[in-house]
Amino acid sequence: MLKAVIFDMDGVITDTVPIHFKAWKKMFENHGYNFDFQTYKEKVDGKPRLDGISSVATNASSEELITMANEKQGYFLEFVEKDPPKVFEDTMNLIKILKKNNIKIAVASSSKNTKFILEKIGILNIFDAVITGYDFKKGKPDPEIFLIASKRLGIPPENCVVIEDAIEGINAGNSAGMKTIGIARHGNEKELSHATVIVTSLENITLETLQSLFSKEE
Repeated sequence: MLKAVIFDMDGVITDTVPIHFKAWKKMFENHGYNFDFQTYKEKVDGKPRLDGISSVATNASSEELITMANEKQGYFLEFVEKDPPKVFEDTMNLIKILKKNNIKIAVASSSKNTKFILEKIGILNIFDAVITGYDFKKGKPDPEIFLIASKRLGIPPENCVVIEDAIEGINAGNSAGMKTIGIARHGNEKELSHATVIVTSLENITLETLQSLFSKEE
């Protein structure tokens, strides 16, 4: 039975993916690495910052990784200040439906900027729980982040749906024993093929659609 929906933030709630990519690209190219959108989606998206950097800069020392992480964060905040990210209308429409029907909602994002971004766009307080990069030790694909969300919501994992746009996020949701919806906004359906359901938009996801994910087991 559906009792809670857990949303990733970047690429699901907010259109921050282009901003993140721009910041990552600028930082990596400053350090002599080629970096394209495919690399971003496969190696960096959805992961804690240091994990993402080390998957590209495989020979970098711990000190170099930290320097690169701080540099990327600086670029990201600079870009956000100039042009705050937009909220995806399809996601906000679904959130309104869930709240109206007393389904609990949470944000679970690897980003340490989560609260900053949600506050900047004025939607921080609509969620029952917000889990950020400060709240867990093991990054996605480890299920820890979603299990923390489940615990804070007071809802068992088997009654939760995770909505993600990244490979590692879907892996984490599956490992947590939750239903997963992969949202392929960038034509990356193939990457998300291990999700319970794959969509290109949340426009057609209704309360009935979410509840039907659970009835399939019966």
